[in-house]
Amino acid sequence: MTHAAVATRLTRAVEERERLLSTFLEHEQDQFARACHDMARAFDRGAVLVPVGAGPAATDAAHLAVEFMHPVIVGKRALPALAPTNDPTGASTVAHLARAGDILVLLAHGEPSTEETELLGAAHRRGLLTIAITGAGVRGDADYAFAVPSSDTTIVQEVQETLYHELWELVHVFFEHPGLLDDACITCGDVAVQARVVSVRDHTAFIEQAGAREEVAIDLVRDVAPGDTLLCHAGVALEKVDRDDDPTGFLYPFLDRDETDLDAVLADVRASTIRKGTDVIALRRGIDLGAVERCGEAIRERLDRTGRLLTFGNGGSSTDAQDVAADALALGWPAVCLNNDVATVTAVGNDVGFENVFARQLISLGREQDVALGISTSGSSANVVAGLEEAHRRGMLTCAITGYDGGRLAELGWLDHLFIAQSDYIPRLQEAHATVYHLLLDVIGARP
Repeated sequence: MTHAAVATRLTRAVEERERLLSTFLEHEQDQFARACHDMARAFDRGAVLVPVGAGPAATDAAHLAVEFMHPVIVGKRALPALAPTNDPTGASTVAHLARAGDILVLLAHGEPSTEETELLGAAHRRGLLTIAITGAGVRGDADYAFAVPSSDTTIVQEVQETLYHELWELVHVFFEHPGLLDDACITCGDVAVQARVVSVRDHTAFIEQAGAREEVAIDLVRDVAPGDTLLCHAGVALEKVDRDDDPTGFLYPFLDRDETDLDAVLADVRASTIRKGTDVIALRRGIDLGAVERCGEAIRERLDRTGRLLTFGNGGSSTDAQDVAADALALGWPAVCLNNDVATVTAVGNDVGFENVFARQLISLGREQDVALGISTSGSSANVVAGLEEAHRRGMLTCAITGYDGGRLAELGWLDHLFIAQSDYIPRLQEAHATVYHLLLDVIGARP
């Protein structure tokens, strides 16, 4: 393929990401804001987040878990999360570890499988809040279901990464409004109350009132749909109510006031959802596509000479490194993520220091025809720099993806290829990183 053809393809790929992300966030902003509110309420009651994903989505599940457990924004609280990496669907975790009130987030880059659908059902029956983030435009059966309308799994993954980053970022908004986190039984009083229907499942509906949420039986009411207002008592919907003709509205004026407060916060979250999408779009526009093409061609040349792609990083960047290696393997190329060897990483970290965990592996594994790809949001992670230095000593092709101003990596004059997402905000620059390495893989192409 000619240089002009490759350049055109990469440009169109970035434009398609922009179009799809903007459309998706615009369409899903209301559901997204309400999901953040429900997650905040669940965390406030002691919930544990359980993100699960099979195949390539497993790295996204791990990424989501580390974001909640290890917040990168100073002052934000750490939220309990675990990603069951040893089970393909996480079914055993739901069966043995998850408790009623916990949060299950299912990640799939395409249509949810039968096993994943069964997992969502099992989680719902156990009383978990369920969130499905899927692709191919096919929604999962969950309390909150988001489906990216694309069959391009790399673009789906990038949109999903923005979505779950924003879940983590914006769930914290509601912790700043503790009055909206109070748990309450909507229908337990002596008098029937009105509540708005959020979702419907079989013979029950989830209703919401003044920030509280409850499941009620709807056997007595026909054709219940989200957005309806129901008169409910003791866990049962009694009838539909026209809010414009409510004879009892004067009895509960405080409920309307609280709903107004919640609506204002939800509106703020919706607006922030769109703004954050705009920020990552701007970062993607700044990617040097010519540099992507040159790097991709250089990597392909090494791989054609029986080289291997060796990737590494820390935290969220470690899951990105895993994603690169998994995608390269799917294209038929030999690739290894050094983070995956947990025994060696912990042994070296314990015995000779964590800064040596990647360099020590490269001493044994690295060959001249191989490629080293280090990912570091700051550009100054000591073990990533040390790993690339060892790769350089061994004549390997050295590539790095970073953020901020490039950090220490930008000072390494011998580094063969360096991509800097010019931002100091980690969620957005990580989303740009995903675009860089997906475009690199696009240039490398499939193994003949």
